Amino acid sequence: MAAPRALVVLTLLAVIVAAVSVSILAWTVIATANDTQRVVDKADRVTNDAARSIRRLDRTTRDLDPAVRSLRRAADALSEARTAP
Repeated sequence: MAAPRALVVLTLLAVIVAAVSVSILAWTVIATANDTQRVVDKADRVTNDAARSIRRLDRTTRDLDPAVRSLRRAADALSEARTAP
């Protein structure tokens, strides 16, 4: 016995609706993946900029070390001179 015509039509409609839903879901996933990649790229740029700034700050701090040591020695000498009788 053949399936009723209405059941065949209903099954075909269900398959079409499922296919459209899967296509929409695939488009959404692809768009989300592209957005995620943009966010990752931006985070990489921010991280690289921060690392570059830290290296620059390290160089500046290294350049200031002799001056800081000299100021500490001068402060120690002033403290000793103040406490000397």
